[in-house]
Amino acid sequence: MSFFRHICLTLALLSGALAAAGGAYAAPASAPAADPAAQLEAILSEHPELILNVLKQHSEEVLDIVQMGSDKRRRAVLLQQWEKDIREPKQVALEGRPAGGPDNAPVTIIAFSDFVCTYCHQAAYTVGNLMKRYPGKIRLIFKQVPKTESGRIAAEWFIAAYQMDKVRAWKMYALIFDRQKQVEESALATLRAIASEVGYDAKTLEASVRSRAKELDAVLAGDAADANALGFVGTPYFLVNNMVLRGALPMENFADAVEMALANTNTAAK
Repeated sequence: MSFFRHICLTLALLSGALAAAGGAYAAPASAPAADPAAQLEAILSEHPELILNVLKQHSEEVLDIVQMGSDKRRRAVLLQQWEKDIREPKQVALEGRPAGGPDNAPVTIIAFSDFVCTYCHQAAYTVGNLMKRYPGKIRLIFKQVPKTESGRIAAEWFIAAYQMDKVRAWKMYALIFDRQKQVEESALATLRAIASEVGYDAKTLEASVRSRAKELDAVLAGDAADANALGFVGTPYFLVNNMVLRGALPMENFADAVEMALANTNTAAK
C-alpha cells in the first residue's frame, strides 16, 4: 500500500468519526457522495492540517513505511547492479588469504575488511549467520585493508595464526572482532591474550609474525591494491561470486546475493 493510501485510510476513519460527532469537517457539496476518495481529497484540500495531525499521532508508523520504501528501492537497485556484476569476473589475489568453508562451495564470498572497523564487525557477524543459513554452500575468503596501526597488527597476527592452525585462527578472528576496542587501545597485549585463549603459544605466534613481517606486509599491500583496482573506498566491501556488496548490509541483502549466485551457478551447470 502506498504512503498516500496509508494516510487516506487513517483520514477515512477520522472523517467518519468527525461526521458521527456532528460533521464538523463535512465534505463540500461538490464532492460526489458515492465517492469516498473524492470526499477525502476535498477534506484534505480544505483542512491540510489533518495530515500534520495524523503524521504527529502516527510518527512511528510513518517512519516504518518510509523505511520499507527505502529498503525496497535499495533492494531493486542492488539486484539490477548484480545482474551486471555477476557477468563481469573480478581478478583478486587469494593465495595465502584466510579461507573458511568448503573448497568446492558454489558461492564464494571475498571480504575486504578491517578488524578495528565497527561496520566490519557488524558485517562479519552477518556473514557468519549467513554461512549457517546456507551450510556447505559458502566459502569465505578474508582479505584485509587496515587503516590504522592497530588494524595492521591484528591483520598480520590473524594471517600468521591461520597459517599455523586454521581452526584456532577462526576462533581468534571472532574474538578479535568482539574485542575491537581493546585491540585499538592495546593491540599486542590483546592479541597475545586472545592467542593464548584459543590455544596458541602466544610467544611462538608473535615470533612468527616478527620473522615474516615483510611477507605479511606484502599480503596486505596486495589486498589494498586489489581494493583500489576495484574502486573500493573504505571497508567493508564484499564480492559474492563477483557481485559487489558495500557496507554492513542487512542479512536479507546478503541472502539475495547468495540466492542469485546459486541460481546462476545452477543455470550455468545445465
